[in-house]
Amino acid sequence: MNHFLKKNINLLLGVFILIQPVLDLLTGLCLHLLNINLTIGIIIRVLFLLLICYVTLFVFKKKKLLIPYSIIIIYCLLYIAGIIIYKDGGLFKEIQELVKTFYFPILLISFYSIRDEIRISKMTLFVTLFLYLIFIFIPLILGLGYQSYKITKAGTLGFYNSANEISGIISILTPIMLIIMTSSKKIIPRLILILMYLTVILMIGTKTPLLALIITCGFSLIYLWSKSIKERQFKNLFISILIVLICMSSLIIIIPKTNFYKNIETHLDFLELDNIGEVFEDEELIDHFIFSQRLTFFAKKARLYKKASTYQKLFGIGYLRNNKPTKMIEMDYFDIYYSHGLVGFLLFFSIFIYVLYKVLRKNDKMTYSRYMTFISLILIIFLAFFTGHIITAPSVSLIVIVIILSIEKREKLDVLLINKSIDKINKKQLENIDYTKYNITLVIAEESKNKINKNIIIKKQPNKLLFKIFNYHNYDFSCCFDISNYNDMAQIASNNIIDLKELRKQKEE
Repeated sequence: MNHFLKKNINLLLGVFILIQPVLDLLTGLCLHLLNINLTIGIIIRVLFLLLICYVTLFVFKKKKLLIPYSIIIIYCLLYIAGIIIYKDGGLFKEIQELVKTFYFPILLISFYSIRDEIRISKMTLFVTLFLYLIFIFIPLILGLGYQSYKITKAGTLGFYNSANEISGIISILTPIMLIIMTSSKKIIPRLILILMYLTVILMIGTKTPLLALIITCGFSLIYLWSKSIKERQFKNLFISILIVLICMSSLIIIIPKTNFYKNIETHLDFLELDNIGEVFEDEELIDHFIFSQRLTFFAKKARLYKKASTYQKLFGIGYLRNNKPTKMIEMDYFDIYYSHGLVGFLLFFSIFIYVLYKVLRKNDKMTYSRYMTFISLILIIFLAFFTGHIITAPSVSLIVIVIILSIEKREKLDVLLINKSIDKINKKQLENIDYTKYNITLVIAEESKNKINKNIIIKKQPNKLLFKIFNYHNYDFSCCFDISNYNDMAQIASNNIIDLKELRKQKEE
């Protein structure tokens, strides 16, 4: 069992990421059709969290994690004790919200401890985004699904439940989408994806995805234009500017027909305003229109916190009052502070900041892919403050963790070797490799009873589509020794490959 988990940790994590759209779909159906709060999604995610804790402690032997795990457990017990002492009922709901919030720091510190064993492709994240889009787009064109808002505003969300969470996922994965799209040469699939993406984000009705798209495109253009000017590629610069102007003109025509625009008009009518400019003339209007009353919710939560006992101020006032849910501020940093007190806040963010510091302190070459991953991190930090549901929602926080860990420069280089069988490998050369500097994965088509260096991960030749989803540009270097059949797999795995066909041609010449 432990050997299986150790060998297949990346596959398990990749598959779990890919089923997130399905879990959220099932969650939406459970809430709307069955009217139950304990959904399939949260049950499976908690089981996955327990599995990862087991893997880190007993498979990869990261015994140091017993300290943070123990501290978190002690805090949780003190939080629950406070609920029992100071509140009448609602314990199950409070524990459920506690688990959802601390899902992120527990999973983050767990994955960070085994970061050298984890290799998640951006293609996996891209396919996850595509699944979310298709699960919203199909019900949209069929006129099915649920509304994003219960009253007043317009918006459709397919069969999902939380507009804020789904919007957050789409938003932070937007830079990842651009990474994959710029590396693809297939025009028609890109155009179809762009059309579907724009349709979804404009019809959901929330501001967040469109704001994320504008920020992402802005930073992307800065990088690409700077590169074009530096390399004196003025033709590319001109073409990109022309494309931007066409896209902006198209959006100006399309946006007034979308739910996004309808919601702006509805909001202005509700506030009895003639134009958006009037919003900025009054603080209350800014709060209502720009922050969706989050500043008002913040003030109410602050008053509840002020009236709470010292114990509650330390360990949290929780999520219920008089056995009814209190309105969330929907600004993650403040929701965590008030709901979990000073101790819970410090515990949560000490883990978050520690991992961020460790990840960001290592410098690496600033490629377009790395640059856009940083933009995704900026969106995470920004949206967690202004819209919430980013680091306090398990469905979103899993993707946040993968993005954060993908930024770190690895201590070891990941190398993929592909050959028909172990029998055709030069074992002496493999013995000379410094395995403290390299992670070697060998993909073979034929099984063999012969043994090979125990540090090498051996995998049977996978399906090419699945290989692309889980391993696209995931290796620092790749090489195929059997050109006729598997060289395209090496090209999928890495940008940095040895073309043996070319080398042999040069040798013959």
